[in-house]
Amino acid sequence: MNISRSKLLAIITGFISILICILYLLLITVFDFRSFLNEYITNLSENMVAVFFVIE
Repeated sequence: MNISRSKLLAIITGFISILICILYLLLITVFDFRSFLNEYITNLSENMVAVFFVIE
């Protein structure tokens, strides 16, 4: 199996670009899920009320 240097470089570059794409998709998924949690937490605080009960 005789692969020229340019073909080997192209294959290695292709694998590196695929790895970068996968890492990018994982990061986007994590940050998107985090924003979903942040919106859920802020929506919970909007529905909260304070109740004061004083017995004299």
